[in-house]
Amino acid sequence: MIMSVAHASVDESEQRHVFGAWSDLIVGSRPEGLVDCYLLETDGIVQVTAIWASVDDHDRAIHEEANHPAYAVFQASGADPTHSVVTVVGRLG
Repeated sequence: MIMSVAHASVDESEQRHVFGAWSDLIVGSRPEGLVDCYLLETDGIVQVTAIWASVDDHDRAIHEEANHPAYAVFQASGADPTHSVVTVVGRLG
């Protein structure tokens, strides 16, 4: 598994667009290989953290399908997020 993390500073006035886009994602179809996804916010920083079954699933969502959850969320506010991908080495659950 891998985890992708995208985050950006989002003005309070634009956060409602972000949260609206997130609501649309909840009722829509999920990209193949998306295990779980979280929308987080603290002090004006909005973060989308997604768990993917594989790096191939993640890359396909970005490049082929263009339906990575972070894209929809940050496009709604016009924010330009920082994005990183890490390998999940362990998990408590």
